[in-house]
Amino acid sequence: MVDIVAVSDVEKNLTNKEKKTYDLLIGCGDLSPGYMDYMASEFKARFSVLIHGNHDRKYFNNPYKDENEKYSSVYRGFFILNHGMINVKKYIKKDLLIAGFSGALSYGKRPFHFKESDVTKLKREISIKMLLKRQNRIDIMVSHTPPLIKKTLEKFDSYHHPSEKLAEIFDKYSPNIWLYGHIHRNYSFQDFDFLLKKEEKETFLINSEPVKFIKYDEENKKIISIKNKKEINTKKVIFKWGDNYVQRE
Repeated sequence: MVDIVAVSDVEKNLTNKEKKTYDLLIGCGDLSPGYMDYMASEFKARFSVLIHGNHDRKYFNNPYKDENEKYSSVYRGFFILNHGMINVKKYIKKDLLIAGFSGALSYGKRPFHFKESDVTKLKREISIKMLLKRQNRIDIMVSHTPPLIKKTLEKFDSYHHPSEKLAEIFDKYSPNIWLYGHIHRNYSFQDFDFLLKKEEKETFLINSEPVKFIKYDEENKKIISIKNKKEINTKKVIFKWGDNYVQRE
């Protein structure tokens, strides 16, 4: 069993009342280095992974020095996945594959902003790495921007637009868990947490703002529970064979 804390976008005074040790802390963007350091300490994270949001640029010197698939010089103790993947087995002794992609679909420089063509490169990169690692399923996909999947998020503006190309990664790999931020309850009232079912595969598309606590059975590749303060209810979305997963406006 893997105990996960996922956070994004809004900094709250969260406390680990049970003084429990968590296997993974996953940052989904738009949170300060100080806050992430506090979260890693408070929740006794054995391993911490981070992708960037569009507001993280201010914490870095200019020009930005690339940090990817290595520990950050700014977010101390955090392994950065601006684009790429990692199997955390050697860190927490549990076989779990995480893929990550940073930024918002907007004008600006990587990794804090991206274009759809950048996701096309990511898709190719993931395909090669999964082949080399002999993996056929991603346990957790982490992105700041959500994928543009029909029957899920419906309210957003041009600054918070989901990504069509990220939806292609969902279509191809159906990660067991997809964690995202960027579009959240400060912007609109709508459903944010979904259980996506297509064929025999299930993906939990989960908004991590401000926090989600997830129990994941890495051996059987199953979600056991998802909570913030209490168990959350996911909206079930069932796709039929041949469905187009990209939500057209």
